[in-house]
Amino acid sequence: MPYDDMTMADEPLFRETHYARYGFERTNIFGLVTLNSRLLTYIDKLEEFPSTRCDKLPPAPPPEYTQPTTKPVKHFIAASSSELTAFISRDGYWNCLCINLGLEAGKSELIAIDAVEESHENDIKLLLALAVAEKVEGNAKDSNLAYSLRIYGNKENTKPFLEQALFDIGDTVQIIPLSAAPMQISHLEVNYEDRLQTAFLVTALDGIIHMYIQNAETKQFMELSSSVFFPIMGCISDHRTRVLFMHVYDYINGERVICAGGQNGELFLSFYDQEGVEYKSHAIRIFSPITSVLIFQPRSSTIKTADNELHLVVTCAIEQALVYRSIETNGLNISRALPLSGNFDSVLCSHVMDVDWDGEKEILIGTYGRQVLIYKQVAGSQVYTVLWRRQFAYPIYRITHLDLNRDGLDELIVTTMYGVHIFQPNMKKAKDRLLEVLQYVEASKKHKFELLLEWQRRKEMEKSIVFESQN
Repeated sequence: MPYDDMTMADEPLFRETHYARYGFERTNIFGLVTLNSRLLTYIDKLEEFPSTRCDKLPPAPPPEYTQPTTKPVKHFIAASSSELTAFISRDGYWNCLCINLGLEAGKSELIAIDAVEESHENDIKLLLALAVAEKVEGNAKDSNLAYSLRIYGNKENTKPFLEQALFDIGDTVQIIPLSAAPMQISHLEVNYEDRLQTAFLVTALDGIIHMYIQNAETKQFMELSSSVFFPIMGCISDHRTRVLFMHVYDYINGERVICAGGQNGELFLSFYDQEGVEYKSHAIRIFSPITSVLIFQPRSSTIKTADNELHLVVTCAIEQALVYRSIETNGLNISRALPLSGNFDSVLCSHVMDVDWDGEKEILIGTYGRQVLIYKQVAGSQVYTVLWRRQFAYPIYRITHLDLNRDGLDELIVTTMYGVHIFQPNMKKAKDRLLEVLQYVEASKKHKFELLLEWQRRKEMEKSIVFESQN
C-alpha cells in the first residue's frame, strides 16, 4: 500500500479527481468558505473540464427562468493571496469562476474570507467579507501594513444567477479600517432592532472580538459591542485574549453554543438558550496555541437527544488534537487525545463528516506536516482509531465537504498552501452501502407485511370462535 494513501480498509475511502493550483500565489489558513445559495446557476460545462477557470460570463437565460430554488445548494469559495475562485456546483460537474476584486498581487494579501446569503422569501442578498492586509509605503527605508475589513455586495437586488452575483459583487464595497491584524471572519444571526440580522465577527490580535451589523437606513455596516449580545465575548475582549479561532453552533430549535480558542491556549465555551441568554460557560487553558475548534453532534441527525450530545474537537499547534465529549453535561472536564495527531507537526484544522455512511460522523484533521487523518470511534467505546490517512505535497489549511457535482454523494475538499484538492468517495463502497440499506428497507417492509397478515389472521380466528353456553 503506498505511503501517501493509507487506510485500515481493503480499499481507499476517497479518490482524488481534481487539483486546482492557485497559480504563483499561496493561500492563508482562513482561505476557504462554503456558501449555501438559493440562486440558480446557468453556466454549462466548460471545455477541458475541470481544469478551465471562467473569467467572463456567457449570456444569461431569459428572466422567466430566474425563480430561486426552494432549498439552498452548497458551493465553496477558495482564496489565494489576491484572488478568489468560486467552485459552482452543477448537475454532473462543477465550474470554477474567477472573481476579480481588484486586489493587486504583491501589495494586497487576503488573510481571511467569509460569505453568506441572506434570504427573505424571494428577496436574496449575497454578502462577501474579506480581511485584507495592504502594504503602505512610508519613507524610503520604512514600510508597514494597513489592515481592513472589506464587505462586498451590501446592496439590494442581487443578480438572479449565482455566477452573475459573484462576478459583479465587487461593484459595491465598504472598506472598514482595522487597528490590529485580523485573524478569522465568521457570521451569525442576532436579534437587532426587533429583527434577525446577519452579523460578521472578526477576531484580531488586539484581543477584541469585533462585531459588524448593517444599518437598516444607510445599508452600511457599523461596529457594535459583541458583549451586548454574548457575555463570553465581552470577557474575552476585557482580558484582551487573542482568539485565533471561533466556532458558533446553532441548534435547529434556536439554542446556540460558542467556543473560542486563544493564542496562549485559552479555551472558552458558552451556552445560550432560545432567547439568547447565556446560561452556562466554561474556561480553561491548555499548554499550546489553539489552531481550531469544532463543535459537532456525533450522529448525522441534528436532533438533540441524550445519545447525540455535543462533542468538541480542539486542535493545537504543539500538542495532540483533543476531543471533549458531552460538553453540555461535562463542560471541558473530560477529553481524549486523537492517536498519532501529534506526529505530523502542528495540527491546523479539523472537520467532521460521515465518510462511510453509517450514520456516525468521523473526525478529520489536517496538519502542517502535510497529512490528513480520518478518525472513527470504536463502537461501544470512547476510543478513536485512524481509519484513513493521506500525505500531500504541502501543509493542510482547511477541510470541508459538499456535493459538488450533485450526484448524491459528498466530495471531500482539502485546501493546502498552494491549491485545492477534490476527492470523490469510493463508488464501490457507496454502491455496496446503498444495497445494504435497500435490502434492510425491503426486509423491514416484508416483516411489517408478515406482521399485518398475522394480525388479520388472528382477528379472523377470533371472529370464528363459537362460545358454548354453560347450562
